Amino acid sequence: MSDEERSFRASAKRFLDGGGDTHMQRKRHRMKMIVLLGTVLSVIMFLAMLCIGPTKIVDPITALTSLFSAIGKDGSVMSPDEILIYSSRTPRAIAALAVGLGLSVAGAAYQAVIRNPLVDPYIMGVSSGAGTLAIAVIAFDFTFFGLMSAYSIYLIAVAAIVGGLVAFLLTMALALRAGGTTNAYVLSGVVIGLVFGAAQTIMIVFSGNKVSNVMLWLFGSFSNITWEKAIFILIPVIIISLFIFRYAKEMNLVLLGEGQARQMGLNVKRFNAMILTLASIMTAFCVAFCGIIGFVGLVVPHLCRMLFGGDHRLVLPGSIALGGVLMMAADLAARMIIPGNELPVGAITTLIGVPVFAYLLFIRGKMYNG
Repeated sequence: MSDEERSFRASAKRFLDGGGDTHMQRKRHRMKMIVLLGTVLSVIMFLAMLCIGPTKIVDPITALTSLFSAIGKDGSVMSPDEILIYSSRTPRAIAALAVGLGLSVAGAAYQAVIRNPLVDPYIMGVSSGAGTLAIAVIAFDFTFFGLMSAYSIYLIAVAAIVGGLVAFLLTMALALRAGGTTNAYVLSGVVIGLVFGAAQTIMIVFSGNKVSNVMLWLFGSFSNITWEKAIFILIPVIIISLFIFRYAKEMNLVLLGEGQARQMGLNVKRFNAMILTLASIMTAFCVAFCGIIGFVGLVVPHLCRMLFGGDHRLVLPGSIALGGVLMMAADLAARMIIPGNELPVGAITTLIGVPVFAYLLFIRGKMYNG
């Protein structure tokens, strides 16, 4: 390495760390840099989703002009470009941003509480429970015993949320019964997930000609997202993410061990239950309309730890910044890889996540024994 390269790297490191400031000032400086970087990347990817699609590619000026023009018209009497940008691509981009953000924050929360980087938002059985009731609606027109209309756009969403929360509550009850330890949470989530997974398999066998719709939901897709659905996902995700971020310091305490956390005055079991509940609720909202999308909650938090260290005051904003970018990129790839055919976005995120999971399992997994 030349002297010029060493000088450049040293200057870049000093800039990212905040020069010769104190440790806390450097932390704040890095957080500002994370937020700025995430905002810039999110804006770029959001604009790319508006401009690029399988049916037509438009320039950024046309995309923004069409969007603001349609907003000014309140979504009525729109031109073809306005319909494409406003009614189709914009809500899809908003939903992808919200889901990526929500799953990433949920993943960071799970990994902090369970103290293991090999888990993601689905370790508590939330995805399996959500998928089971969603399949019941899609394949067998389940309407909660007539309490909801069979034609309601929220039927599948409500079913997914209820199923996810039921699975989570069963996992929590089993884990607390087993002592409330880290291993108890992990093993309970695996057991409950297997039970609901078996129920899914049985229902898929008897789903008949609706099996394609079932599989599309199970593998994840943003193809049916509307403005109503996008807002239904976005608002809860933002509220819960900000609430979890308030407890970043407590998450750092939990990582030190339950004994030290108790000495600092933290009720560990109550705190763990609260964070896991919030993360599970957010996961249920994320999968409500777009289906099960895996590995985002595993990849993004770990990437943030590699970039910013283990402090959750940096990991959580980093997850917020990068999660939406990854999900929007995955959805864009799902639409454009094979022209005329849209791939399940869950398959794209899995292709990204599997190598990272393998790295964690074989290279760094031995560092974490619960």
